Amino acid sequence: MYAQRSLVGRAPEQATIGGLLDHAPDGGAALVIRGAPGVGKSALLEWAATTAGEKFRLLHAAGSVTEFGLPYAALHQVMRPVLGHRNRLAPKYRLALDVAFGRTSGAPPEESTVAMAALDLLAEAAADRPILLLADDAQWMDVASQQTLAFLARRVTADRIVLLATHRDAEPGPLLDAAVPAVDIAPLDAGSAAELLDGAAGALDPGVRALVLDAARGNPLALLELPRAAGRYAGANAGRIALTARLENSFLARTGELDASTTTVLEVAALSDADDVAEIVAAAAILAPDAPPSLDPAVSAGLIVVDGASVRFRHPLIRSAVLQRLGPDRRRACHAALARALSGRPERSVWHRAGAALRPDAALAAELEQHADQAIRRGAQAFAVGALERAAQLSAARGDRQARTYRAAALAYTAGQPENGERLRRHHRDLIDAGHDELRHEWLNELADSDHGGEQRIHMLLGHAERATAIGDHTLATDFLRAAALRCWNLSPGRPVGKQVIAVAGRLGVTDIATRAQLLAYGSPFDSDGTVRALIAQVPPAGRDAATTYRLAHAAACAGASDVSEGLLTEAADRIRSEGHLHTLGRTLSLLAWSALRRGSWSHAVAAAEESTRLCAETRQPFWEAASLVAHAMVAAFRGDFTDAENLVVAAERLNPRRFATTDAVAMLARAAIASGQGRYDQAFTCLAQLHDPAGSAYHPAHALWSLAGLAEAAVACGREDAARTLIARLPAEVRATTSPTGRMNLAFAEAVLTDSFSTAMAADMTMWPYERYRLYFAYGMSLRRGRRVRESRDHLRTARDGFDRLGAHPLADRARTELRAAGERSDSPVTDVWDSLSPQEIQIASMVARGMTNRDIAKSLFISHRTVGSHLYRMFPKLGITTRGELQRMAAEHER
Repeated sequence: MYAQRSLVGRAPEQATIGGLLDHAPDGGAALVIRGAPGVGKSALLEWAATTAGEKFRLLHAAGSVTEFGLPYAALHQVMRPVLGHRNRLAPKYRLALDVAFGRTSGAPPEESTVAMAALDLLAEAAADRPILLLADDAQWMDVASQQTLAFLARRVTADRIVLLATHRDAEPGPLLDAAVPAVDIAPLDAGSAAELLDGAAGALDPGVRALVLDAARGNPLALLELPRAAGRYAGANAGRIALTARLENSFLARTGELDASTTTVLEVAALSDADDVAEIVAAAAILAPDAPPSLDPAVSAGLIVVDGASVRFRHPLIRSAVLQRLGPDRRRACHAALARALSGRPERSVWHRAGAALRPDAALAAELEQHADQAIRRGAQAFAVGALERAAQLSAARGDRQARTYRAAALAYTAGQPENGERLRRHHRDLIDAGHDELRHEWLNELADSDHGGEQRIHMLLGHAERATAIGDHTLATDFLRAAALRCWNLSPGRPVGKQVIAVAGRLGVTDIATRAQLLAYGSPFDSDGTVRALIAQVPPAGRDAATTYRLAHAAACAGASDVSEGLLTEAADRIRSEGHLHTLGRTLSLLAWSALRRGSWSHAVAAAEESTRLCAETRQPFWEAASLVAHAMVAAFRGDFTDAENLVVAAERLNPRRFATTDAVAMLARAAIASGQGRYDQAFTCLAQLHDPAGSAYHPAHALWSLAGLAEAAVACGREDAARTLIARLPAEVRATTSPTGRMNLAFAEAVLTDSFSTAMAADMTMWPYERYRLYFAYGMSLRRGRRVRESRDHLRTARDGFDRLGAHPLADRARTELRAAGERSDSPVTDVWDSLSPQEIQIASMVARGMTNRDIAKSLFISHRTVGSHLYRMFPKLGITTRGELQRMAAEHER
């Protein structure tokens, strides 16, 4: 398919790609090649294919600028040559691909399950021979395929797969992700441009040559194409025509030289959603039955390439040039011909019938909606958005148009397409009447913007919930209630409006246990701990699905019941992993990181935070990504890795997530932990005091309550005890009267430290909070030593030191050693634990090994290939000085904290 050709001026890019190919037998890589049209992106792919030669199995797909694309169409194009390896896959993955590619019916697979199946299949095929996967013009592929390619690009480093994708620099897309390496292709420099032009058209008149060089501005395609039409752009108007337009006009001029039958073939090919020669020729014959379709003139003109049963345009600009000349009548005629030629393929012909439709068609709209439902069942929600939108446009009845537009808009928001959601929401606004339609539109408004409006918006949501209940839409009513309660938590818990949310829920008769727990915890976190625990106890594990477990866990976390939330979140994560919901898994792991952090399970917290950060970046959830980065920063600060902690906080702030009080509050917690660990106690106190300021963006009474221990410690260390007491006294009455064990512990800790009276706090059971427990021992030990009760102080300081060592809290362990030496007791530094040399993902894999999971089981859980798991284990064994899996299991069990 690819001809040998030399490239001019692309030595750096060729060296980069050549290095990836050379390294492929040992490990894979991905690279996105970005640039303007005609800059030479596709030429680099052709060079890579030729360079790879027979050493690689070549897989190729190309996007096309048509009006639609079937879900996973491009992915199927890529995977078709290796589908013979399907039998090597687990049944779940084999079925996912079969359903996604329309080979069989079945439950809709999650996009992540399809992506994992593709990764596994490619990894299996690459075991025989390295794979070079080329994705040309990825920005025009169907969204499901783009997302799968982005998934693969992040995960092929341990497999013998090189993925090269080209992408227009002005187009958005999932592959343009910071986690996927990319290179920008610039125009050729003056010398290289002249060399390319002279090699292709050396006999040009000097004046024409200068004109072409000036017009092309280093664009290789322009340097090759414009000499054919140089005279057309001479004169004063030459500089006014955009380069892309010049190129398209040049291609149009070439198509204008073709006969009618060949032109018809090009027109049909430009509108076709596939590259099948037989289909395109059959449709062209329908349009021009008296003129046999001919491809040869277009091939001779350098406009298309025919390779066996497929046809492709030499360059996407040729296709767009052909489409540009199509008038609306001719476009509809081509669609109609394609629809007839595809009469046996209803899933494709329906789109061409929609393209040929001149007026609303109720039956066709209903058929498109059915195809949208089918796409949802195949796990291709993004495709379903387009199908529903087109169905709405073709709907004859206003009510159908409104309902389908609403479905498309809501699905766009939940499928991670906020831009499409916003456009469709505006369309929906023009279609609604009062009543139910208006309430649905209000829900779209909430999906579009859930972080503005303050208490006024919360009251509006409560009103919407009551109206929805009155008309019998209890699902919508519950959605409004949960949104109102979540605003209470995120914008500032503890305000009276939270109680009003709970009261309205009671009046409306909300009975779902998980929903009741959420409303209580979000709306009134300071006195809901006991009730939330009781509600959770009413739902046995056997009766909890993944969504219910997650919701109960989130409620427990917001109520301060970290001991309950950690177990529930671990359970929820396991369930969600098995179902492949990456979007929800990212959120779950973020919450798990915070619960594990508060429980002193720092290795688990970091592993959860690191994975959550990656998943939330993938699924475009900046709020949760920032929360995970900050949780990771907290552990880094506690361990004394202050540079890493600072970098993580900066990364979280750079995301600029939705400006909730929760995001600002947790950032202040991390900055306080860094400052305190470095001995800058005045700064630590200032950071934590911001959580108590109602006028500040970080005001959050719940986080303020849960960080009183740190506030009091910092106040004593910098001599600001009176300021700390004032802040505690000014806490809202319901905060100071909290029934939450976590809240009561922090109040008791602060009281002990600020009054130098430890008897009550020391008598409390602090098993739930090991970090605070050892900090209390440390504070009491220091107090005793200052009071000249040196002998008594040693026991407490020793307990604190040993506890800090076990947790890995190195700064406080060092301080405890200093205090012990001042108390007359020698205290040696601890032996370095080789376990600390493992990365977060390695710790996660080791934990799964300890649970008896195989490499393939671990790979499925972590959404990586099993060879990636094996690669991690290969590196871990020498680090830990072990040689067997059993030794790793024992070490992992010993380090479970």
